[in-house]
Amino acid sequence: MLPIFCTSQNRIAPKQIILATGEQSVALGGTADGAVIVTGDNNTVRIVLSQDATTTIQLLLTERTPFQSLIQDKTEDFVGRKYAFNAIQAFIEAHSKGYFTIIGDPGMGKSAILAKYVQDTGCIAHFNMQLQGLNRADQFLESVCKQLVKLYQLPYDPLPSNATRDGEFLGQLLDEVAQKRNGKPVVIAVDALDEVDSASYRDANILYLPPYLPDGVYFIMTRRRGVEVPLTIYTPQEVLSLLDYEVDSQRDVRVYIQNRVNSSEKLLQRINDRQETIFVFTETIVNKSENNFMYLRYVLLDIENGLYDKDFSLESFPKGLQGYYEFHWRRMGMTANPLPDDKIKIVYILGAVKQPVSRQQICDFSGENTRTVQTVLNEWEQFLHELLKDNQKRYSVYHASFRDFLHRKDILEKTGLTIPEIHLLIAKDQLNKWKNRRRG
Repeated sequence: MLPIFCTSQNRIAPKQIILATGEQSVALGGTADGAVIVTGDNNTVRIVLSQDATTTIQLLLTERTPFQSLIQDKTEDFVGRKYAFNAIQAFIEAHSKGYFTIIGDPGMGKSAILAKYVQDTGCIAHFNMQLQGLNRADQFLESVCKQLVKLYQLPYDPLPSNATRDGEFLGQLLDEVAQKRNGKPVVIAVDALDEVDSASYRDANILYLPPYLPDGVYFIMTRRRGVEVPLTIYTPQEVLSLLDYEVDSQRDVRVYIQNRVNSSEKLLQRINDRQETIFVFTETIVNKSENNFMYLRYVLLDIENGLYDKDFSLESFPKGLQGYYEFHWRRMGMTANPLPDDKIKIVYILGAVKQPVSRQQICDFSGENTRTVQTVLNEWEQFLHELLKDNQKRYSVYHASFRDFLHRKDILEKTGLTIPEIHLLIAKDQLNKWKNRRRG
């Protein structure tokens, strides 16, 4: 549900609600006594009423995308990246159709850029999330086809049985949509191609993406640098690498830090306690970040919460996202002698599960008690995504880059664990529960 803000204004109002059709506004309709203006701004709708308004106005707003919570999270504190949006727009203007792909390293903001684009344009979107088990081709096809049917009012509700079998029905929908688009581009945003389950599309294009596109249809996609995906297409394509925009990215990182400092008295106080100038603090963190926004998210929150002693110099801060993970790993005692095997096992289970799990499930997988599991959840809270399902808290790793850290050969060697061992723990628990259900 989009937020609604109502204000009063001392002036005479007509009976008809006036709809603002700004660049990023949401179109709404209706009439009411005393209503004067409805305006849209990104995901905000403002209603201005005259003081003598007597009629209650009820606006039911539906999400344009099933990923609204994710988009809101990814776009929080978003800054800049205008070069990416300009490049997307230039591609659409230069080509009658095509595929545009943004590539970059983990934490550079690929998903945030796509989420911001979806938020601003209201285009159709699908976000692959391997750590939550949302990364199969059939899930993508169902999501995108339903959005196309709803947005363009096509007669396919419910979807036909073959809609998620392969890419045939999606291709059919795109042809029909191309006839109803009224000269406007049809844009479909697809995040994290590198996280898609390769077993879900059987020797075909990734996600069964169509090799040919009708005029007016564009896919805007993201994937990690260095990860190739099967995609044979016969339509215009372009790749934008975030690594080619170092100067722009550094400028955006600087603005991000400045915005965080300006919005947090606590963070400003921490900087003052260190007897640092804001300029020196900003420039040092900019250099340490390697233009990685995930690094900034973690480090600035740590500083704000007082997790670094003021005698711990800025120059001693970890460098880069993987450096930060390693620093936190040591700080949490994961390299102590003897090793905290129970805690290490729990963290690796969190990195291995493919969907959010409850505290009790983690206890079952690991064989550890509730107190030990809760201690780990508390210590690694900033790296975890928490959601409420069936009145129960569930947890998953927030960002795939943390799983990458756990899978690093040097980290694994020091723990004495193997990833297959962790998967076996989870599989054994699931098998035992299945056997018990069968006996019951």
